Amino acid sequence: MIQGQFRSSILQVPAEVTPLKFRGYLRKEIEAVQATAQNEEDIIVVRLFVLEKVLFGLGPKKVDSILQGVVGKCPNIQRIELEALVRPLTQDEMHEAAAEAQETLQALSNRVMASGGKLGPATGEK
Repeated sequence: MIQGQFRSSILQVPAEVTPLKFRGYLRKEIEAVQATAQNEEDIIVVRLFVLEKVLFGLGPKKVDSILQGVVGKCPNIQRIELEALVRPLTQDEMHEAAAEAQETLQALSNRVMASGGKLGPATGEK
């Protein structure tokens, strides 16, 4: 039975973050998301928007290593969903991404409840 909350957090890496600064930036932001967990049973999924130039500058193996390292150090972060961008998202696009994440959480909540589990309300979007 699930007793914690299932939440989603939306992050966009600023355009000024270079491939060399990506690891430090991501670690700081993911630790801040981890700090929002209210108990050890909370499950957090992070949707991370990153410019393609940063991802290409690092290469797929390095990006995967960075993501795995960050998730490994934050027990409530279940996974990071990576979205490559050609240009930064506008404020409206960020709101749309948050709405999509909320719909996904609601669908998961419905499945869990149908299976007899307990799931707390989805909160904490960033």
